[in-house]
Amino acid sequence: MCGYGGCVWKNGITPSYAENMTSKMGKQLQHRGPDDVGTVIGAGFSVVHRRLAIIDIASGQQPMFSDDRQVGIAYNGEIYNYQELRIKLEAKGFTFKTNSDTEVFLALFLSDGYDSFDQLNGMFTAFIWDFRAGSEGEFHLVRDHLGVKPLYVYEDDEKILFSSELRAIINAERVDLEPNVEGLASYFTYRYCHAPYTLYRNIRRVEAGTFLRIRHGKVSNWCYWDIPASMETDISVQEAASELRQLLKDSVQGQLMSEVPVGCFLSGGLDSSAVAVLCSELGAKLLSFNIGFPDLNEFEFSNRVAEKYELPHLTIETTPAEIAERFERVVSAMDDPIADPACFPLHILCDYVKQHVTVVLSGEGSDEMLGGYPQYKRTLDRIPDSSGTLFDHFREYSWYFNRRVLPLSESVAPYSLWGHKKYFTERPVLEGMLTYDMKTWFPENLMAKADKILMSQSLEGRFPFVSKKIVEFMGRLPEECKINNNGEKYILRKAFEKDLPKSVLTRPKMGFSVPVSDMVTEMKDTVYDLLNTSRRGRFENVLDHNVLEQTFNDHYSGKYTDPLWVWTCLVLLQWVESN
Repeated sequence: MCGYGGCVWKNGITPSYAENMTSKMGKQLQHRGPDDVGTVIGAGFSVVHRRLAIIDIASGQQPMFSDDRQVGIAYNGEIYNYQELRIKLEAKGFTFKTNSDTEVFLALFLSDGYDSFDQLNGMFTAFIWDFRAGSEGEFHLVRDHLGVKPLYVYEDDEKILFSSELRAIINAERVDLEPNVEGLASYFTYRYCHAPYTLYRNIRRVEAGTFLRIRHGKVSNWCYWDIPASMETDISVQEAASELRQLLKDSVQGQLMSEVPVGCFLSGGLDSSAVAVLCSELGAKLLSFNIGFPDLNEFEFSNRVAEKYELPHLTIETTPAEIAERFERVVSAMDDPIADPACFPLHILCDYVKQHVTVVLSGEGSDEMLGGYPQYKRTLDRIPDSSGTLFDHFREYSWYFNRRVLPLSESVAPYSLWGHKKYFTERPVLEGMLTYDMKTWFPENLMAKADKILMSQSLEGRFPFVSKKIVEFMGRLPEECKINNNGEKYILRKAFEKDLPKSVLTRPKMGFSVPVSDMVTEMKDTVYDLLNTSRRGRFENVLDHNVLEQTFNDHYSGKYTDPLWVWTCLVLLQWVESN
């Protein structure tokens, strides 16, 4: 797990400027890779890589070159099937000097070019330069199938910057940071930005399952994989449960690979408990972690699972006051604003995790594949509404702000916020909701939150449910295996019914619950202080401060209370102040 940043120049390179640029980007990314740094300044490009050493600690340094030095790679992530790919490449005549997945990634690209990306099982982004076809070179920026790892790109007439984090770009020299009203509207609507938006007009996210090709200073966008439409197969519930369990076990086994200590998050919910069961079954008695509030936690359930499987287990308590105390620090760690309150206890939890392990397994991904969130059932209960109306209900039930007056100085066309609506409207309702969330919420909130918060403390997160094979398998399952009269995520409960306590199997989803109302009350003074300071600065002309002030006055006077909306505005104002 690492981070990288760099530049492709459109009209020639100035070595001193390139050196300064890469040095500054490397310093901004140091927390992602405290173990090593590598820099390349080549023909028309430069790149800096920061390494958090997990696999092949002794010889996996990056950037890495082909033998003839015409092709090179800087990459962030883990390729879980790299040993399998290595065997196939060796059969083709490739030889390897290291035991790293980086070298396998590079060799696979040398062998198969763009077709290599879809063969990778893992989480990754990469910058690849290729001078085999000529002295001007061809450059590639690729993001993994499901968007587990983030990648940002800036472009102007002079250059194309890229980075694992937004901060490395916005702190670079000679960048135009004009605010992006569409990005702000996306944030205020969804509590995070949908790809490809960011809050800056000239910076975009590379979307999941895509790669950019840069040739002769021109950027083209290519999709190499997308979530397939469902093709239900004739499979019994018992067969499906058995196959899902085996796929998940294979994924856990692949993600246990490491040369540094590994732990796991164990909330006591179904997903993290299933991962813990399989770790134990594979002989990995991992140290497990959970966090909660004194009056709002899941300790009873996580303790039961830990005791049953003899897992060493740490439970940590936090409070709204502790979250308020570190509010600025956590928003800064987010890099890109995400108004998910769970970011804050997760950041506190990582203080304890990093004292014991460097890699931590987590249960994210199951809810988006198997209908685990309550909005899915609530929307299905609205049928036979029209699809357009159902989409509105679905977004409303997802705690998005569809009807709010957005605090912006100019209006935004509603269709600009519906870039992924086709995934909802072109598929059956349940599949449409799940696919929509896998294309939006999953990469740009759930995975972004995990990546930014964990990496801010030099920790690697791994997610066994997040496997292309598992996603494609879920698409073959009948809807009844996901949501039926027995509840949501039925097939997962069936797969682990003999392994987990009944209380864990049958209890409703709680999630990473956070007392938002208490936190907003705790931070009233901060809310108004940030409102005043935001009247000056980079976003002063695009934010409508009168609307913001009225929002806060209505909430704190009790006229119209909406703590999640106040929280969403508060996170944005703190992020603006920090950037």
